[in-house]
Amino acid sequence: MVPVKLSQRPGWLPVFCLIVMAFLSACSEPEQSAPAEPASVSVIAVEEAEVRPGRQFVARTEASATADLTARIEAEIQEVLFQEGARVEKGDVLVRLEDTTVKANLDQAEAELAAARAELESARKNLRRGEEVASKGFLSDADLDQLKDRFSAAEGRLKTAKAAVDKASTNLDYAEIKAPFDGWIGKLNFDVGAVVKPVSGPIAEVLVTDPIYVQFEVNEADYVAFRRTYRTSPQVASDQLDLALTLPDGETYPYDGTLDFADVRTEGNTGTVAIRAVFPNPDALLLPGLYVTLRIEGQSGAMQVLVPQMALQETLEGKFVLVVNEDQEVAQRFVQVGAPKGAMVAVEAGLDAGDQVIVEGLQKVRTGTKVSPVQKQIDTQTGALMDQEEAAQ
Repeated sequence: MVPVKLSQRPGWLPVFCLIVMAFLSACSEPEQSAPAEPASVSVIAVEEAEVRPGRQFVARTEASATADLTARIEAEIQEVLFQEGARVEKGDVLVRLEDTTVKANLDQAEAELAAARAELESARKNLRRGEEVASKGFLSDADLDQLKDRFSAAEGRLKTAKAAVDKASTNLDYAEIKAPFDGWIGKLNFDVGAVVKPVSGPIAEVLVTDPIYVQFEVNEADYVAFRRTYRTSPQVASDQLDLALTLPDGETYPYDGTLDFADVRTEGNTGTVAIRAVFPNPDALLLPGLYVTLRIEGQSGAMQVLVPQMALQETLEGKFVLVVNEDQEVAQRFVQVGAPKGAMVAVEAGLDAGDQVIVEGLQKVRTGTKVSPVQKQIDTQTGALMDQEEAAQ
């Protein structure tokens, strides 16, 4: 049998090529991927709340009264009768100084007082006798004048002796240093055995922290606006305002305050006016020197939508939030914001009550993206997010 060449079979080659091309095309065709699931995002339904006009200030706490415990005599510290950082009551003996010297001085002053009294009594008797004798013509006027001078000098020495006794008695009292009022005592600056005197500086400091002062400053324009609105003293104006504190840890202080004092002049270097508020502090939670946030609000306001501050974003065009619409798609809403209120901020325009605002997953989505929203609740003070079930408990 004679072999047949492929070239001699013109119908075979085209069929073979078609089979190979179909095979290669089938191998190279990518598999179709399943459609991506919508991204999961956390949303909250924004609500309306009363927003009262107000301002926030960075403020600092101060003791409402302070007293330095300073030695008024030069003496050695004999005994310390307080615990540093403890509560003290008015009249408590806090430090006892060595009193041997002042006791000796008092004894000496009392002895000199007794001698001055005896001298005065003697001078009085001599003068009385001299006046009797002089009335009979047996004593010259010069001698009588001498008796009178001795009596006057004895009176002067008695007064000096009494003053010396009073001074020595006071110095003996100064050997015990007492609390001038109820308060808290700070750290001890001198140890037992140290010699202290009036120029040595404070041995310790006593502070009154209930009530406690909160000092802050406002600029000139705000102060003028305040005076126009409240043409009266800060204490009277305080009846129309609510004052609240936010502590350094972000928690709200449980007691309200009142305005107490406004300075009568402007600070030339800063163009501000110092104002003071006063807050009760029965639990001693506030210490002098703390930086706090003071919020002052009017007692009435308007209803406005509140949006979490964490949901706000900003571009050159302004602030905006991302919302989920009825088609489960992300939409951008530009907003005009007003005053902050805890972890929220008032929205003056751009949102309506009930709008679903994205608070988590912002980095995973963009405008027009389909999403799977998960409803959350928010603590309006701290900004903490909670599931619906957790919030209901």
